[in-house]
Amino acid sequence: MDLKKKNSETIEHFKTELKKLRSGRITAQTLDHVKVDMMGAFKPLKSCGQISCHDRQILIVLYDPSMAQAVSKAIEESSSYAQVIIEKGQVRVNFSSPSKETRQETLKLASKKAEEAKISVRQHRKEMIDFLKKQKSQNEITEDLQKKGEKKAQEMTDQAIKEIDAALAEKEKELQEV
Repeated sequence: MDLKKKNSETIEHFKTELKKLRSGRITAQTLDHVKVDMMGAFKPLKSCGQISCHDRQILIVLYDPSMAQAVSKAIEESSSYAQVIIEKGQVRVNFSSPSKETRQETLKLASKKAEEAKISVRQHRKEMIDFLKKQKSQNEITEDLQKKGEKKAQEMTDQAIKEIDAALAEKEKELQEV
């Protein structure tokens, strides 16, 4: 059982979920989670064209201008805060500033996702400790190795929770900037 790998996957998933949450800052990665239906296959938005960001606006210069409607539809479905404009093989996405209430709701959602990630990390620790106890009961490891393993599992859990808290703090800071 690889606790470190499971924890890092959980942390990466959490960070990906945080990126999906809208804050006051708009970057080219704001729409990374958007998947575009290209003839039945869903492809990442970044594979459809060059993406650049200017102030509260994202400009997508499409590789295939005929994909403009599909790109527009995918963006509109993924974000209720985006206004999509199609012009000359390009898709322009304008974002409104989030209101104070929207930022507070986003912060609550981010906190909820952080707690879910922490629960997942703690579950991984429990699985590891159960695995060590099983090995001990089958005389595959000594009691000293079991205790060392449990201590190491706790240290890895503490580290993962610190990373989750740090990512959440960064998102909170981002949400407070307008």
